[in-house]
Amino acid sequence: MNTVMITGAAAGIGLITAKRFAREGWFVGLYDINREAVAELLETEEFNNACGCFCDASDRASLEAAVAHFTEKTDGRLDAVVNNAGVLSAGEFSQIDSSAHDRMIDVNVKGLTHLAELTFPYLRDTEGATMVNLCSLSSVHGVPQLAVYSATKFYVDGLTEALAIEWAKHDIRVVSVKPPFVNTAMVDGMPEQLTRLLKVDMEPEEVAEAIWLAVSEKKQTQVLGLKSKVFEQLNKHLPEPMRHKLVSFITGY
Repeated sequence: MNTVMITGAAAGIGLITAKRFAREGWFVGLYDINREAVAELLETEEFNNACGCFCDASDRASLEAAVAHFTEKTDGRLDAVVNNAGVLSAGEFSQIDSSAHDRMIDVNVKGLTHLAELTFPYLRDTEGATMVNLCSLSSVHGVPQLAVYSATKFYVDGLTEALAIEWAKHDIRVVSVKPPFVNTAMVDGMPEQLTRLLKVDMEPEEVAEAIWLAVSEKKQTQVLGLKSKVFEQLNKHLPEPMRHKLVSFITGY
């Protein structure tokens, strides 16, 4: 039976992704900082072929325990990892508390890196394994009022590209999906200035489907949404001053 381990799986994109894999008959690992939500999900019929427990993605020891928990249940088989856990704090860089900056780096950068390190041996030993990293449209160009969050997603993009090359010899695919703002709790309180043109008009089901296709049909790293793809192409080909002007216009600066 195919197996998938998902972080940040108790809500939002992670939960919808877990449900998508569960419907396809995969054994699903639900790992999240919300231990009560994980326990409740595991009591449902939808996840009668699943496991999970508490996992704090900012804590390497917690991630290590989660990987051990999952691989014990699957006898070491790990067909896919969805590196989904992430946090976002929006606002002017100089106005955001340093603890919020640290939290984004600890979860979005360090947590993702640690999970890649910890799951590598199991991915290597499972034929045709895949790691999907949740990236963001904000990895295409730095976004004002999302400076550190955006920077963490540039890191995710770079790590994904590098590991896709390094791990190919181990028959491991490493890809990312880059959605725009998605209609989840993560965007609650997003500055209205940012959502004037960058509207929250993508649902988590669309991202979950892209993740499913990345694993099941071996889709490559992709930017999600037509407007996002247009922005990516413009940003790729415009000279730097025009790129800055484009982002300033879109974000109201």
